[in-house]
Amino acid sequence: MNANDIHRCSIPIAAMLMLAGAASSFAAPEWDVVGVRLGMSPEQARSAMLAHAPKAEVTEQKRQFAFNDGVKDQPTPAFLSSIVIRQGPTNSSETLEVMFSAPPMEQRVIRVIRTLAMYDNPLPMDRAMASVTQKYGKPATVLEANDGRGNFSRWVEPGKVVCGDTAPTSMGARQTPPVDNSPAGLGQYQAWQRRKLAPADASTCSPALVVNLVTRAPREPLVTEMKFVMTDPGHAVPAMQATAKQLADLQAEARKTRQNSAAMPKM
Repeated sequence: MNANDIHRCSIPIAAMLMLAGAASSFAAPEWDVVGVRLGMSPEQARSAMLAHAPKAEVTEQKRQFAFNDGVKDQPTPAFLSSIVIRQGPTNSSETLEVMFSAPPMEQRVIRVIRTLAMYDNPLPMDRAMASVTQKYGKPATVLEANDGRGNFSRWVEPGKVVCGDTAPTSMGARQTPPVDNSPAGLGQYQAWQRRKLAPADASTCSPALVVNLVTRAPREPLVTEMKFVMTDPGHAVPAMQATAKQLADLQAEARKTRQNSAAMPKM
C-alpha cells in the first residue's frame, strides 16, 4: 500500500540565516542499511527499499515551506521528505525510514532509521554483536545504555570532524548527530558551535552510524530490539542553509513585488 502525506511548515526567516553557508560534501562512507546508503538520490533509495521489502506497506511523506510576503504566507512547492516502509506483526516487525534533504540543493539521503522488533524471538547479545561487527567492522565506541538495557555501538568516518557532544557520559555519544530537512533544524548545529563542538564549515562533519541493541531487561543477554541509525550532517546542514537562503530570497522578492504593485486608492 502506498500513502502520501504533506506537511506544511512556516519558519521565521531571520533565525535561519544566522549560520554561514557551506558547500556540501557528497562523500559518505560505504555503510548501508539493507542496501540504503547516505548520499543516495530518492530514486536510488526507493529502489533499494523495495528490493529489500517488496511487499511492505510504503508511505511517502512530502513537505513544503512558506514565506511571508508582508501580508500573507506563500507556500513553496512540495518535495519528497521521507519514505517509510513497515512490515510484519507488532512483536516481530521491521520499520525503515529514509529522510531526504530539501531543495534547492540536489536531494540526497541524510538519515536512515531501521528498527527491528524481536520480542517473540530474541537474539543472544553475543550473536547480535558478532553480526553487527561482521557487517560494519569494529566500532569507534561501544557504550552501555544508561538504563543497563543493552548497548550503543558507534562508527564515524576516519579523517572527518566528529561533531556534537561525544563525552562518554553524554547522550550525544550514544546517538548520531541529529539532522532534518527543515531549516528549523539549524538550531542544533548553532548550539554546537556555541559550545565549540562543531566547526564553522559543516561539510567537514563526519557521518555517523549507531546500532542500539536493546535487551529485555537490564544486563540481560537477550536482545529484543535492534535499531540502526545513520545520519550525514556534512550534507544535511549545508542543505538546510541553502533552503534557508532560498526562502529568505523568495520572501524579500515577494515583499518588494507587493510594495511596488500596491494600488493607490482614489483621492
